[in-house]
Amino acid sequence: MSDTRITLLDCTLRDGSYQIDFGFSAEETHALVLALEGAGVDRIEVGHGLGLGAQRAGAPAAAETDERYMSAARLAARTSKVGVFAMTAFASLDDLSAAHAAGMDFLRFGVDAARIETAEPFVRHACAMGLETTLFLMKSYTLPAAALRAFAPRVESWGASGAAIVDSAGGMTPGEVRDHVLALTETTGLEVAFHGHNNLQLAVGNAFAAVEAGATVLDASLKGMGRSSGNAQIEVLAAALRRAGYAVAADPIALAGVADTFITRDAFDGGISTTDLVQGMGLVHSGMQARIDRAAAEFGVDPAQLTLTVGALGGGLDLDVEAVRAAAAGMAAEPGAATSQAG
Repeated sequence: MSDTRITLLDCTLRDGSYQIDFGFSAEETHALVLALEGAGVDRIEVGHGLGLGAQRAGAPAAAETDERYMSAARLAARTSKVGVFAMTAFASLDDLSAAHAAGMDFLRFGVDAARIETAEPFVRHACAMGLETTLFLMKSYTLPAAALRAFAPRVESWGASGAAIVDSAGGMTPGEVRDHVLALTETTGLEVAFHGHNNLQLAVGNAFAAVEAGATVLDASLKGMGRSSGNAQIEVLAAALRRAGYAVAADPIALAGVADTFITRDAFDGGISTTDLVQGMGLVHSGMQARIDRAAAEFGVDPAQLTLTVGALGGGLDLDVEAVRAAAAGMAAEPGAATSQAG
């Protein structure tokens, strides 16, 4: 078991907005921030997918202004940190000042890794205001790890609190992710993050590689909703990290409920279902699911929680129908037993 604390940053309301033509409303932003906070998510990024100033600079319009997104998130968040994204292509220094005035807890400033030096004035400005600022190294694979290793101490000298390795095309391998993260963790005291896309189905695996190299912040989104193939799926990533013994505040089952509530197939037809998730968490073979579902319906208990209970009882081995029914009956008899039929 590891005592390493991993911070999860949910980017559904920013990166996920690509899938719905930047159509999240202020009301949806407020509601989703509340729900994510309730599920234990540490940090939540909101706003136009292309970041602050994008609409003014001619990018596709979003449902709301930058100011409306920031206000909605700030009003909702109590314990989770909320923040925004910006990049050199669109944002001005005034946009960063507006984010500070709006009460954002953090800023992630995006720059193509091969042009890393162009971010310096923006990062310095944000840090001078007291914004917790991470340099978001888009297309990190365009900057060789050796070159990043040589440059990284300069990023720290700008005042940044963190830096993120970003697999924008979803094509990095775990070894490449590890090398790029080590280029930061071995040369700086920066908080290191990883943002992966899932084009090669490696987003979660690459997140683990990043953690093994010293990253402590991982980006993810509900159902994996994000640009192109999407991001690491936050409910799956939280479950996998917990199974590996890492300390994660977010509750995978609560996150699955948030995902099922807010992310419809019309918005993003991808990701692992709640049923598949709890089978993996409990080491329950899919061949048992029909008897679990029948017992859950018979005794009025939550099938997801019953799946986890059956997994704990069986230790990964199949249980017969009567054993599953007995587990369901035991759950139903407990004070305050969950009776939801979701899942």
